[in-house]
Order: sequence, then C-alpha cells, then structure tokens
Amino acid sequence: MRIGLLYSALLLLAGPVTAASLSSVDGVILPPDKSKALLNQCSRETPQDVTGIWSPADVQIRELERRLPAALALKAQERGPRYTRATAFRLQYAGLLVRNRRIIYVNAFPPDVGNPAKEGTPAARVFDWHREPVIVCDGGPAFFGVEFDPQQRTFSNFEFNGPP
Repeated sequence: MRIGLLYSALLLLAGPVTAASLSSVDGVILPPDKSKALLNQCSRETPQDVTGIWSPADVQIRELERRLPAALALKAQERGPRYTRATAFRLQYAGLLVRNRRIIYVNAFPPDVGNPAKEGTPAARVFDWHREPVIVCDGGPAFFGVEFDPQQRTFSNFEFNGPP
C-alpha cells in the first residue's frame, strides 16, 4: 500500500534543519512479509525484541509525516554540522510490535536510492524501494531510521548510518 504524499523538495545549503526543510515525503508501507527485513541494517541499530507485525493506518502515517520534520530538525541540531543539511527523503514504514507495544519503524533514504533498475544501472540497484526494504551499509547521515509511537505521537531512537 503506497502513501501518495509527494511534496516539493527543499535543499538547505547551510544552517540548521528546520521543520519546514523536510518538505519532501514519498513513503510506502511495506507489506508484513517484508517489514522485518528492515531490521537487517548493517550501519545502525534497529528495534530489538520485535514480537510481531501490524499494518499502520493511513491516518497514522500522515500524523508521523506531519511530526517528522520538527523531530528531525531537533535531532540534527543536537548532532551538529554534519546533520544540518536537509534533503528530500523517501520513507519506508513497518508496523512492529516491540515488547507488545505498537511502533512504526521509519527507514529514510535519499530519493535517488531504490529506483527500479534501468538499462545500464549497476546490479546493486536492481530493486524497487516500493516493494523491497532498502538496506545500505554506511551512506552517512542521509540514511536514518527512527521509531514512531502512534499512540503517544512521539519519536525515539533516531539512528543514522555510519559513525556519529
């Protein structure tokens, strides 16, 4: 099920990320049989103690997307200059039960990653991000994961690829 939210991209050349700077959201809820595969990230921590899978509702995803820019801006400010340049992101969502608590795990990555393969495209990119989890080793702060609690409407455990 694809969430059809595509907003204009805003790339900041300097200064801190602001709530308005994460203005491009193109997201998809991964099917349950693919959701747990998002936890196989090689350059960042992911949720532990996953006891099950559930399917988030569109309204929960819209709430997540509405709140994510401010949460990301705050985290970027905490982390420093390397994290202060916003880009557009594609987002994959997975509904996970973590210790019997529902969370939506967000896998974020730049928009040029995960396009269906075209002639001349390297084999490493032969997948469609709408259907397959995006797993990138390193990649830096343009790749991150975060947990969203739809009941509390809060984010926790921001994890960026690569060293801090």
